[in-house]
Amino acid sequence: MSDLHVVKKEKDKNYEAEVRNHRLRIFGSILFVIVIITAACLYAKHYFDSKVYTGYEILNKSLRSDADSARFLTYNGHILKYSRDGAESYDGIKDVKWNLTYEMQDPQIATCGDYVAIADEGSTEILVMSGSGKQSSINTKHPIINFSVAAQGVVAAVLDDGNSARINIYDPEGTELAGIKSSMGQSGYPVDVALSPDGTLLGVSYTRVDGGTGVVHSSVAFYNFGDVGQNEIDNYVSGYDYEDTIMPRIRFLSHDSAVVIGDNRIVFFSGDQKPEAVSENSIDEEIQSVYFGDEKAALVFRSDEGGNKYRLMVYGKNGRHLLDKEFELAYTDIQLTDKKAIIYNDSTCEIINMNGFVRYDGLFEDPVLLMVPTESDTRYILVNRGMSQEIMLQ
Repeated sequence: MSDLHVVKKEKDKNYEAEVRNHRLRIFGSILFVIVIITAACLYAKHYFDSKVYTGYEILNKSLRSDADSARFLTYNGHILKYSRDGAESYDGIKDVKWNLTYEMQDPQIATCGDYVAIADEGSTEILVMSGSGKQSSINTKHPIINFSVAAQGVVAAVLDDGNSARINIYDPEGTELAGIKSSMGQSGYPVDVALSPDGTLLGVSYTRVDGGTGVVHSSVAFYNFGDVGQNEIDNYVSGYDYEDTIMPRIRFLSHDSAVVIGDNRIVFFSGDQKPEAVSENSIDEEIQSVYFGDEKAALVFRSDEGGNKYRLMVYGKNGRHLLDKEFELAYTDIQLTDKKAIIYNDSTCEIINMNGFVRYDGLFEDPVLLMVPTESDTRYILVNRGMSQEIMLQ
């Protein structure tokens, strides 16, 4: 082999080594940059997740004319103002979606999705408003005891029918779609009803008293008004009985999950056709308040631990404990979102994430009637008497 050929092979080896080393240096540089960016992102996430806000900046403000008796609630990201004389729905702090005039002594409200149902207890009319502002009216013919609405405007109403109670299902235009009759001697008295968001399932909590023993019995029944329930008697698809308890609250947390809250237990159900009980938790303390939101249910109890006055227990739709937190704030309302619980009264607010960390602890500049979360983690709408404010936590 010639010396020239040996030199050429050595040069080729050196070139390949240089290329390989160059590639390794580039890969190492890229890997270093990725590590730095990842570390920076994790640090930023930890910083913002652990940061405690104590004040806020007012971004926008809108004046409004309110009667002293006007009340407010939030539904599906909107704000509803209602009183004896009428109701208005707002997007944001000033955009009016629709308004409605009526005369009621004590208007009761049910919402689901963009639909709002309004009725006076004991009356025979339910007003239904769609998200677009379309108004319809349901004539129940019997006095209204309770009612629920689904996301497409279907309404379930518990009606006083003399010695018994009826549960009627209506479409948004007022046409009766189905009816269920109950009596104290058989199923019991329907103390609460709930429609699934799609209007397919109806959940009813019944209570009856055994005439011989005086023992209180509760039962939970589910009715399916879709294809599955057509072959069942009265569309009844599943039910559960409970002794020595009153279960006055039933609520669908999603289209396939529901929760029933009693004086000594909370029960979760799952299934979009024939709901089944999947979780039951005993309650040994007196419930102070009940709240629902974003596929969650929350109970507030009195607390005897240290100086804290209350204990907040938040459950997921499957019954899993998401948060168990003590707090001192004399609350008037609690809002639940995907990641946090907003506890507040007219002057003070405390925001707690689902890991139990306090994200905000501060005072309001003006008395607050309603605090509304937005899609942003730091932006909220404050509803004050005669005014709404968009704020950013600081």
